[in-house]
Amino acid sequence: MHSPIKFVFELISWLFIGVIVVMVIFTIGSNTNILGGYKSFVVLSGSMEPTINIGDIVISHRQINYFKNDTITFYGPENRIVTHRIATIKEQENDETRILTKGDANRSIDSETITLNKIIGKVIFVVPKLGFVVSFSRTIPGLILLIIVPAVALIASELLKLKNA
Repeated sequence: MHSPIKFVFELISWLFIGVIVVMVIFTIGSNTNILGGYKSFVVLSGSMEPTINIGDIVISHRQINYFKNDTITFYGPENRIVTHRIATIKEQENDETRILTKGDANRSIDSETITLNKIIGKVIFVVPKLGFVVSFSRTIPGLILLIIVPAVALIASELLKLKNA
């Protein structure tokens, strides 16, 4: 028979462990190519609203071809990572493709063109609002809350098991 307190401790522990696992996966995905070339990024601006919102996580994957209206993640000015929609694709005489992009919420097309080598990948999936948790986990209070609290809950749960044994 489970006591309500034990159940609450176990539930909190499993929820925090789940959050930590998800954050680790997204952190690995944003910093490496381990996950089959899939990369994840936290959205920090509202330039793609309402399609992609601040705090969402976009998962991008490199493609062989890109087409008008594809949403892509790329290195923009000053190597800043940007996620915008392809507005125009221009084939140049020297076989270099130039792409113009635009954020859905922006009134005008981006001022700089990009080349294919600047594209990280096409957005294939959006995880709503999880970016807030990932960003929080990268702070000192976030680490404390997401490591110490689950550890205390697990220890308390084990102590309750020992006490009831």
